[in-house]
Amino acid sequence: MNKKTTSDSTKEAKFSNLFDRHYKRLYNYALKVLKETELSEELVQETFIKLWENFEHINQSERSIESFLITTLKNKIIDAYRKKQTREKHTNIYALNTSVETQIDKQWELIERIEDIYTTLEKKTTDIFKLSRDKGLTYKEISKKKDISIKTVELHISKALTAFKKGLKDYF
Repeated sequence: MNKKTTSDSTKEAKFSNLFDRHYKRLYNYALKVLKETELSEELVQETFIKLWENFEHINQSERSIESFLITTLKNKIIDAYRKKQTREKHTNIYALNTSVETQIDKQWELIERIEDIYTTLEKKTTDIFKLSRDKGLTYKEISKKKDISIKTVELHISKALTAFKKGLKDYF
């Protein structure tokens, strides 16, 4: 049992020495790449945790340990970047869906409001207005089709426009 304790304390001493020697350089590298203090600290800490977990399996030469630390940190930075990209992509999709949904809701509400306004108009006014706006007929063509004067067409169109202007004032 005493041998294990000596082995563990030797491992801790070596690890502590490596941590003191490499932490600042790894942190500065991560900060330069990521430009985020907390994330840089977190990834460097995770890098040293991985070193601790694999300490017995790594060639104990300075070059091997340095290579392990740099490679591990680079991989952690790449993973963090990918996670960030995925998060941003999902956030953008959610925002887009919310925006489209809001737009559809507003358009549906507008269509319903227009239908409500149509129900408040006289049938003849609605028919004349729809011939003008939906079918694109001129006042003269409407007057011939409905067998009424152009002035009567103008009166009905004016009534409809007034109703729509009042009824849709909150939308524009």
